[in-house]
Amino acid sequence: MRAGDWAGFAFFTFALALSILAGIEHPSILGAVSVVHNGMLACIFLVRRQPVKTDRAGLYLGLIASILPSTSFPDTVPLPLLVLGLAGYALVLWSLTVLWKSFGIAPADRGLVTKAPYNLVRHPMYLGELLLRVAIVISAEELWGYGMFLALVLIQILRIKREETIIAGYEEYKQNTRWRLLPGVW
Repeated sequence: MRAGDWAGFAFFTFALALSILAGIEHPSILGAVSVVHNGMLACIFLVRRQPVKTDRAGLYLGLIASILPSTSFPDTVPLPLLVLGLAGYALVLWSLTVLWKSFGIAPADRGLVTKAPYNLVRHPMYLGELLLRVAIVISAEELWGYGMFLALVLIQILRIKREETIIAGYEEYKQNTRWRLLPGVW
């Protein structure tokens, strides 16, 4: 394993510990799924493929997206927003499960993944993250959370554009999977 893999493992193990502590202090279903998510990410850094090509500048965008706060999980989430947040988390976990050894924070070529949900939109994990975060931000009703959400949207768009230039076979993939993030929009 490379130093970056150990750093990712340490980062997400720390995030896992924090999410467990937060879940004990403020139990919620979104918090419980956060524990699963961070645990999966920590495990992936132990087994992921080494990249053929990487994007150092994209790494910084990925790190910012990983640590960018949207807000804390609110104690109560209205049911429609809870459903939206869980749908977003489900898409994140599904995407992560399909990517598994190809996952990375930085744009890198660890092999192109094209099976569902990656045949529906090219960046389903980012879509799931945005759905989750918008549900949290609206529920928390904290003004600064909206600014952080908009910053995350911008960062994810920049990450998308960088990823699409580094992965081998992407031109053909774009022909088969038209939409980047939102079907019918972009």
